[in-house]
Amino acid sequence: MQQNEQLPETYQIESLITDHEQVVDAKVITIPHPEKGELIVAWLIANDSTLTEEVVIQYCDSSNNISTPNYILFTDEFPTTPSGKIQKIRLKEKALELINE
Repeated sequence: MQQNEQLPETYQIESLITDHEQVVDAKVITIPHPEKGELIVAWLIANDSTLTEEVVIQYCDSSNNISTPNYILFTDEFPTTPSGKIQKIRLKEKALELINE
């Protein structure tokens, strides 16, 4: 995993979560927080409806050298551009909506 050490932390978290057997794909973003600076939010597409936020948090906690997301959010698909690129800005906007409710 020496290659991962050079990647930004969000990509390291994505890689770790995607390695979980119940996860099809993961995208990690950060959102601003007035007291903590920023929060880490992981969006997941799961292949098993029994996967919970707690399971993912424990899984991330087991890797001591990668930060654990503050929030785990589930989706059926990621928003994409017409060319198929993931629109992380839309994931960020939706996370801000959901978390600030």
